Amino acid sequence: MALTLRLTLTYLLVTLAGVLLLGAGFVVLAERELASQRERELSAQAEIFAALLGELATTPAALRALAPSSLGADLLPSGTSARIFSTTGARLAGDPDLGPFPSRAALELMRPPLPLPASQASLRRYVAAPIGGADGPIGVLELSRDSSDDLRFLAGVRRLAVQAAVVAAAVVALVSLLVARTIAGPIVALTRRAEALAATLDPGAATSSGAPAAAIATRWSPGAWLAGLARTRELAALDTSLDRLSSGLHAYIARIGELEQSRSRFYRGVSHELRTPLTAISAGLENLADRVPAAQRPALLTLEVETARLSRLVDELIERSARGADDGRFTLTNRSPVDLGGLVAEVCALLEGRARRAGVDLRGGGPSLKVDGDRDRLKQALLNMADNALRVTPPGGTVLIAAARAGALARLAVMDEGPGVPAELRERIWERGVRGGDEETDGSAGLGLAITREIAAAHGGRAYLDERYGPGARFVIELPLLEA
Repeated sequence: MALTLRLTLTYLLVTLAGVLLLGAGFVVLAERELASQRERELSAQAEIFAALLGELATTPAALRALAPSSLGADLLPSGTSARIFSTTGARLAGDPDLGPFPSRAALELMRPPLPLPASQASLRRYVAAPIGGADGPIGVLELSRDSSDDLRFLAGVRRLAVQAAVVAAAVVALVSLLVARTIAGPIVALTRRAEALAATLDPGAATSSGAPAAAIATRWSPGAWLAGLARTRELAALDTSLDRLSSGLHAYIARIGELEQSRSRFYRGVSHELRTPLTAISAGLENLADRVPAAQRPALLTLEVETARLSRLVDELIERSARGADDGRFTLTNRSPVDLGGLVAEVCALLEGRARRAGVDLRGGGPSLKVDGDRDRLKQALLNMADNALRVTPPGGTVLIAAARAGALARLAVMDEGPGVPAELRERIWERGVRGGDEETDGSAGLGLAITREIAAAHGGRAYLDERYGPGARFVIELPLLEA
């Protein structure tokens, strides 16, 4: 049975049962109240009538003489009949159609010499009152009233309760359907999402609409069958979809593990392959150190420094892959005091030839500012920003690399005279794979600024684009100064 239908029927039955119980209770209370009210009215009338007869007749003989005259009977309400009996049960006056004997209410006030049967109609209500004389009771007054009108009134109340229950059932059925759809809707939506996600994670799995029923059938057992009676089609489908989703997630996690192992093997292989030519380059540079002219030794020294830096990066990559810590984040393994002014001069010397060939005036400078960090990583970040600046600055332009102090912070800034960064790219340019220039002519992979920001964050600082600077662009790295 569908969840919507089951919820609707449940709400309907519960509400209908509540309405019926409420209506039945109302009818019972109405019957009791009406009966109590009629009895009080008859009892009051009987006491007044009996007191009148006791005033007029003080002896049994006087009562027998007075009774046939029906004195005061015309004062009784319509539908009320009065009968007068002696204390022994003899009828002295009253409607003979009501029977020759007193009612049960009157018999309780009499002392007949022999037991008498009660004469009492089924649709009448009876009360009795003693008639007092000078020396005690001289008779019994019995009043009765036809209760047909009361029964018709109560029947109308019952019909009204049933009609109210029917109307309430119709209203509740509509409301229950809306509520049930509201409750079942998210379950159905979750089932579809789980099914779609499971199909995405495990495309080879069956996705037919009969999958839930089939899944339940394959696990048949008496206990499962009884439990299935309490389950709905939507919940069964959701359960099956979640099972498929769980299987797909396990398969997906297993594939991720395989890919991670493949990536680690790839990095280890590439790192080892890089180490061999780097070792050869380092050995060749050492062999050339004693042969080159003095004018070329600064350039040779720069090559040796960069080769050593690249070797350290490769060694770090191999080490991280070996211990399974290659999570893509930068780790600072060689922290030491770094002079940012000297770092700026070193980067300018390294890029001087390239700037000259590009027709760009490269300038740099700044005071001696010490920070605690990884020199290789900071140099990499500054080279990334300077390389971008040289690439976008047209011939005849200027690129300025400066180190400066700003309170407790040290700033490394690279300023260019290029076209600047479009407003829509000013935040996205720090993401991996996002390039700020023409994708066909830029030549970059869109990684430099992302790596720069990660290096700055690893040092407890930040990298940002000064949006107020222009024309051109100004990229800044802020780092905590090392306390003297």
